[in-house]
Amino acid sequence: MRKHYANRTFGGGNAKNRRGKGNKGGKGRAGFHKHKWLQTIVRGEHKNRKYGFHSARTHSQTVTLDQLNRMIATAAPEAKELVLKNMRVVAKGRISAAMTIKAEGFSAGARKAIESAGGKAIALHIQKKKAEGKGKMPKAAKADAPAAKA
Repeated sequence: MRKHYANRTFGGGNAKNRRGKGNKGGKGRAGFHKHKWLQTIVRGEHKNRKYGFHSARTHSQTVTLDQLNRMIATAAPEAKELVLKNMRVVAKGRISAAMTIKAEGFSAGARKAIESAGGKAIALHIQKKKAEGKGKMPKAAKADAPAAKA
């Protein structure tokens, strides 16, 4: 700021100010709704706050039998198998094609309708690998390790 160039404190008030923590006004986000509100507005932080819990679990989408019929008719009328990842098939409508459908899940009515049309309903079970603990030996290596002398 040009107007403070000649002044030895550059707009900081008394020479003793700005020395310790007393003039800074709190740690971290303290005062962002009071005396640091101008900084909050300028940075736009009051608009970008995120609250609550967000699950990391992936949720499967639902597909009806009518939507399946349309998919089969447009995308692959001659195919014998259809794989639907992260999708669950529910019984709304009818299915006419006799084909094997692999999906994450099926409702009882959807499974019955697919099988009555001459097809198969196979559930995909996606298994996630469990991370081994830090510093622990894998189970296979534990059996091969020499026994400790007591």
